[in-house]
Amino acid sequence: MQNKLIAYALLPLLLGLGCSKKAQELTLETKPAEVPGKTNICIGYYITDGRNPSFKLSDIPSDVDKVIVFGLKYWSLQDTSKLKAGTGMMTSFKSYQDLHDQIRILQQRGIKVLQNVDDDKNWQTSSPGGFSSATAFADSLKSILIDRWGFDGISLDIEHNGTKPNPIPPFPGYEATGYTSWYSSSMAATPEFLDVIRAFTKYFGTTAPNQKELHIASGINVYAWDKIMENFGENFNYVQLQSYDRKLEDIKRMMKYLTSTNKIPANKVVFGAYAEGNRGLKNDIEIAKWNPDEGKKGGMMIYTYNSNIVYADSVKRSVKGL
Repeated sequence: MQNKLIAYALLPLLLGLGCSKKAQELTLETKPAEVPGKTNICIGYYITDGRNPSFKLSDIPSDVDKVIVFGLKYWSLQDTSKLKAGTGMMTSFKSYQDLHDQIRILQQRGIKVLQNVDDDKNWQTSSPGGFSSATAFADSLKSILIDRWGFDGISLDIEHNGTKPNPIPPFPGYEATGYTSWYSSSMAATPEFLDVIRAFTKYFGTTAPNQKELHIASGINVYAWDKIMENFGENFNYVQLQSYDRKLEDIKRMMKYLTSTNKIPANKVVFGAYAEGNRGLKNDIEIAKWNPDEGKKGGMMIYTYNSNIVYADSVKRSVKGL
């Protein structure tokens, strides 16, 4: 999803890190843009807390289409002095140069690498992310994640606590959505909240000029869902549902709601497999192989790939028809 690539050899200087001559000479070829609406893709989440240390980020198999770097926050990538490599959510990496090099390895193999971005209650204020405005927030993410680190996009994890709608609207119901109730820990899509996502679409998503991707990972049962889809459904490259531990009959309801109510094409819809929880593999394989009446689905996302490789590989092979 990227055309113009930055000179990655300069990255360590921007980070204030030393680097070897080999890293300094590291370059990438420009890759062609992905065909819009590619179906049956596999998205793997890689959690950076050091679990399964023998499986590195760069060990993600080549038939995984996209990787979401999860756990590590964008502000740690902005100021690498705040979180020491080998600790916390940088436990998976010996150094920030190590992270940089592993991202480049994946991209050279044709795998797109996106950074997870959590929503936050400050998105409902005039200072989202601690910045002076939504525009300033988006500008900073572009500077950090695109210009400095060369990510292929961002994935918004929309599920966190904030001010709820008042009054809370009636839930559409299981028959319509495949969910039984609102996710009460989520927050309302206030005008300020929507302004943040709108600002992101300047640099990420289907209408951005630089072909950097914009995903959402959430559920139909978060309070903000319908407003986000109404305003930005066209901007998302893929809509990932956290549809963990669900049966195919639930998934069919979710697909119908997304395509009929939210007007999201089936080829953008990606369903979730919970490898980390090590349960529901039989159902996840069935969903991965399923061909919806609404058209070919976008694919499957696996949370988290490095937590359970056997589980993750099984889902990947099923969605890819391998």
